[in-house]
Amino acid sequence: MNMLTPLPDSKWNDSTAAHLLNRAGFGGTPDEIERTRQKGLTAAVRDLVDVKSDAANVPPPAWAHPRNIREQRMEVKAAKDRGENFQEKVREIRMMEGDEIVDLRRWWLDRMRNGPAPLLEKMTLFWHGHFATSIQKVRDAYWMWLQNDTLRRNALGNFGALVKKISHDPAMMIYLDLQQSRQEHPNENWARELMELFTVGIGNYTEQDIRESARAFTGYRIDFTTQQFRFAPFQEDHRPKTFMSKTGNLNGDEIIDILISKPACAQFIGRKLWRFFVEDEPSNAIVDSVAATIRSHNFEMRPILRDIFSSAEFYSEHAMGNQIKSPVQYIVQTSKLLDASLPAPIAAQNAMRQMGQILFAPPNVKGWDGGKAWISTSTLLFRYNFANYLINGDAILPPNSPQRRQGADGGFGRAAQYAQQIKRDPIEIGKLVPPDARGKPRDVVDLLTKRFFPTRPAEKEIDAFAKYLESRGPDATDANLRELVHLMMSTPQFQLV
Repeated sequence: MNMLTPLPDSKWNDSTAAHLLNRAGFGGTPDEIERTRQKGLTAAVRDLVDVKSDAANVPPPAWAHPRNIREQRMEVKAAKDRGENFQEKVREIRMMEGDEIVDLRRWWLDRMRNGPAPLLEKMTLFWHGHFATSIQKVRDAYWMWLQNDTLRRNALGNFGALVKKISHDPAMMIYLDLQQSRQEHPNENWARELMELFTVGIGNYTEQDIRESARAFTGYRIDFTTQQFRFAPFQEDHRPKTFMSKTGNLNGDEIIDILISKPACAQFIGRKLWRFFVEDEPSNAIVDSVAATIRSHNFEMRPILRDIFSSAEFYSEHAMGNQIKSPVQYIVQTSKLLDASLPAPIAAQNAMRQMGQILFAPPNVKGWDGGKAWISTSTLLFRYNFANYLINGDAILPPNSPQRRQGADGGFGRAAQYAQQIKRDPIEIGKLVPPDARGKPRDVVDLLTKRFFPTRPAEKEIDAFAKYLESRGPDATDANLRELVHLMMSTPQFQLV
């Protein structure tokens, strides 16, 4: 079977270097693109893929530590039994949960914007969409952080090992009701999604496979004192099971091994990887090539990604500059390109909600559709307004914002109570346009288009940008230049990466 084709050295240039930084991370400034080009393709890919092992040792948010949930629930019950206002205690817990999930979103965006390993964070984001789990059902920010940490530590490792760790993940267990599965009544939610959404895809298993698989995952529990996974052997179904033609006293890990061995699994994961990193509608031939690459590397993600990012297919003309930025990519990359700080946590959360991708709150177990689904009339208009907010600091949370009516998605944080107006300082335009270029509109436009667009716009657009600046007078002011930047960021092309 055909494998991916290596990119010839002659095709490595500024454009392909920028493409690599855009897709394998969250974009690069002109200086970063130049340094990446100078490294050469092999070294540039190696630096992204072979990150140091300690890059995953990310210090957690200060509040991210196990709580004794059993004790917490007993306190609420005791207050209720005493006839006290236990609802106030519940409200305090909900407020705390809301604050923590807002802060968790801030913490992860900061890792994407400022962390030392952009591909590690990008792959963590990929797995977050793949093993989609929402705070709205889990209702515990520590468990969401714990899952995020598990995804990060295993993001570039073996896929099979990651699936097994996710089967022990408390957030996933709650989201798909695995901790409720008993020998006498196996819960089939996890068993179904394990096959349909996580490994082999629809059409590659039977209802009988779901039932037999569910029996193999009985006994999986959560210790509500430590907030960790525990195994309850007396709840395990020890009877023989027949799953995909294999019969025996199969356990959960053995079920996963059988699924990973199926040809459909490499096809399924290959298609999702290609859609995330390269193009929305991969051909069957490309999927076959990626699947062959996956099997040749035994589902080890580092060499798989190294082959993808070194391939001619990854840098093809129809792949470069044609992917719609996800809302998270938009927020992180735009802040980076503007050389500006990330928006305030509640503003970032509102932006994610308005654009359709709230971290830790995917719409369902399938995750986000991505691609063209990111863009609609309302989300595009919001992107233009949000760009103005990042550039000029004008608050964009309207008085009737949902953030005023309720808290963080999945919580009820105090942050919601003061979200009406969030101001920030305008960007320092001098970081983007040096003083000696201000009197030369064409030079300014060339400088900014190189920074903001993955491929150079058509000359008529370049002329329009230049004429816009020329009409403002011989010496562009900071305000004029910010207007130009906003104009550029309000074009369809800026929404692509």
